Amino acid sequence: MSLADEAMPDPSPAVRQNARMRFALDWTDSEVGDIAVEDGVVRMRLAAASVRDDDGNLGWLPGVTLAFAEAELVGDAAHAFGRLAEGRLRHDGRDVAQPPLPGALAGDLELTLRFANGTPLTARGRSLSLSVADDTRFKEDLSC
Repeated sequence: MSLADEAMPDPSPAVRQNARMRFALDWTDSEVGDIAVEDGVVRMRLAAASVRDDDGNLGWLPGVTLAFAEAELVGDAAHAFGRLAEGRLRHDGRDVAQPPLPGALAGDLELTLRFANGTPLTARGRSLSLSVADDTRFKEDLSC
């Protein structure tokens, strides 16, 4: 039997491929890598998204992108990077505590963030797409 014929072991429960998994995004402690605005679209890349998996386990996902369409950004995007101290997403006037990943929302949307460095930032738009890169792996938070 060649190495190619041998079955690969399942990944550790602490590190799992995201295929067909759903997650719930938690703003606090997520880390923003960069923000770009182009042609009415605000894109925010999370370098490390704090998430909960289907079983409620807390962990991290790199490769998460939020894209607001028909959007505007209010605040200083040049200083809007790093760890989030808090975040609040409102959809048609209602709070969305932990938006689903991947997921999409349409309607009146407002995301208000406060970064650990003190920078406030607000994105407003008509639709929001939350995507996870195909090769991203969930890393369970094993802290005590």
